[in-house]
Amino acid sequence: MIYKILRIFSGISHFIYGVLALIDPFYKDEFVRFGFSDYRVLIAVVQLLAGAGILLGLYKIKLLSMSSAVLATMMAGALVTRILIQDDLIQSLPAFVYMSINSFIFIKSIKSTK
Repeated sequence: MIYKILRIFSGISHFIYGVLALIDPFYKDEFVRFGFSDYRVLIAVVQLLAGAGILLGLYKIKLLSMSSAVLATMMAGALVTRILIQDDLIQSLPAFVYMSINSFIFIKSIKSTK
């Protein structure tokens, strides 16, 4: 049950973040602060697609595995970025939590395909 809730939470969260990163001025400014303004659209689209992939992965386990691996990797990169730009613990915590959730989803999805 928790596994399913985490998948839904992660999928919806990343899908919404992808949309917001495309249209919301706050997120556009954040990408400038991160030093990734040139990659904002690419990152947003990948997050949106991977979030949708996690939700569709409720029915297709390979899609779940791929999407959660992509998002875990992206969140690891986000955590490193937050550390490098010297964000505090509270600002960095969401990247760590999402990295952990997506890593858990990935590991569990790989185990369920065996």
